[in-house]
Amino acid sequence: MPPRGGPEDKTPPVIVNISPVPGATNVPTDTKIEITFSERMSSKTVEEAFFISPLPAEDIFFKWRNKKLRIEFSDTLKTNRTYVLTIGTKASDMRNNKLADSYSLAFSTGEKIDDGQISGTVYDPAGAEGTLVCAYQLINDIEPNPEEVFADYYTQCNQQGVYNLMYAAPGRYRLFAINDRDGDRKYTLGLDAVGVAGTEVLLSPENKSVSDICFQMSVEDTVLLFLKSAYSIDRSKIDIRFNEAVKKFNNDQPENYFRITAESDSSEFLEIINCYLDSRDLSVVHLITEDQSEIPYNIRVFNLFDRNGLGLDTTYDSIVFDGSAMPDTIKPSIVFQSLSDSTSDIKPDSAFQVIFSEAMNKISFENNFVFTNQNNDTIAGNFQWKNPTDVAFIPDSILSYKTGYQITIPVDSIKDSFGNSLKDSILSIYFETLSEDTLTSISGNIADEDTNGIGKIFLYAASNQNKYARIIDKPGSYLFDKIFPGIYTIYAFRDADSNGVYSYGKVQPYVPSERFVFYSDSIKVRSKWSSDGNDIILKSQNQINQYKN
Repeated sequence: MPPRGGPEDKTPPVIVNISPVPGATNVPTDTKIEITFSERMSSKTVEEAFFISPLPAEDIFFKWRNKKLRIEFSDTLKTNRTYVLTIGTKASDMRNNKLADSYSLAFSTGEKIDDGQISGTVYDPAGAEGTLVCAYQLINDIEPNPEEVFADYYTQCNQQGVYNLMYAAPGRYRLFAINDRDGDRKYTLGLDAVGVAGTEVLLSPENKSVSDICFQMSVEDTVLLFLKSAYSIDRSKIDIRFNEAVKKFNNDQPENYFRITAESDSSEFLEIINCYLDSRDLSVVHLITEDQSEIPYNIRVFNLFDRNGLGLDTTYDSIVFDGSAMPDTIKPSIVFQSLSDSTSDIKPDSAFQVIFSEAMNKISFENNFVFTNQNNDTIAGNFQWKNPTDVAFIPDSILSYKTGYQITIPVDSIKDSFGNSLKDSILSIYFETLSEDTLTSISGNIADEDTNGIGKIFLYAASNQNKYARIIDKPGSYLFDKIFPGIYTIYAFRDADSNGVYSYGKVQPYVPSERFVFYSDSIKVRSKWSSDGNDIILKSQNQINQYKN
């Protein structure tokens, strides 16, 4: 027997020979493609990672012999055409070692080879390796639909999400990144994650290479919001649950979103006094009503949207539930507090947040909340109620560094909306603020190459432990001050549609994504040492706009 043992094979395979040779011209139209790898390959992964653009025929035949692969087509190649052959990074050997990078070559059945090039990065928290980058040439203003037609050119991302699409013909292109889960090389709505480029690309003899065409991946939401259940907690409270998170609505006007009637008599209305989203589960809405009866009620919802702006499914916008005549006798509880007892290194600009299990009597909480420093001086501030269960105390001024503070709440004096006091007798929290020397800062400038760019610029600095956000009205200087030390990445986008969140774009009907940028370097900042000069540039979309003009 051969000897066993030795180091595990972790060497990625390589292509050692290929025919036609890269850059070949005047290739016969009946040519067969032959590839020799450095070792035996997993045939399925290679075949799934094989791309040729344009596609010579619908049927492709793969014939293997040890390390060699022969590829034939059901039709001949076209004359005077540049073909681009790509083996993507999902191709692996028998021990699952993948190609380190996509391999691409071009050959031509004519006298010259197209040499256009598009490169960039795909950003996907789930991992971008193997993601398809697809380029559709725009001819005669025909809108390509990636759900139905193959792209003119394909390539795949490497492990870092970097791609390089080569040998493209001159023309105007629309690009998409597709996490092709079903392997059909088309976009499957609701299944495949997709990225939409923020601009179209123009390749010309004068401009053969375009870089930094980047994507952020998302799965398009295709499911409408619908009502799943309604449940009467007691005679004054109803909880309703949706299939997904609900977009924020106007709590002060429940009649614009909910209507409750007796099932037996639709003219008999149950008045809704208050309504609000659950702070920790945005798919749940709490309703406070006038006293119910022990009869079936019908609740109908309208004018609500999910977080992506999709409306209600009118087939499932109402439901029947049983009313309750039981009074509310359950004591409320604290389900979340932002500060714990005996904590230290708290930032001086911190707020104190509390979330209760149900709607509270706001006056009883505010009148009994006591916030003092180590000298027993009262700290003045304001109460901000997100909803009747969620309140934050904001000090009027920044707290002192390296100082002890006490928050005391006699919880038996705090009552919910129906007079029930909290379960415990007193809540006491002692904490200390951190030393001023602990914090640091990151600063720089952000510029926009597009002089016509609109919208505020949202910036984020994130480390493994902390995340900070800043918003600036226009290009210029930015500052993340008073942040904890660590290794940070900076991300920014320009909010062109002014909705306050990044817009990923849309495949059909086509909408480009908003422009964004990840700062190329990680930034390590230490206590007392600021990091300056971290300049960021948002790329312009002017190139294709000039082409259209």
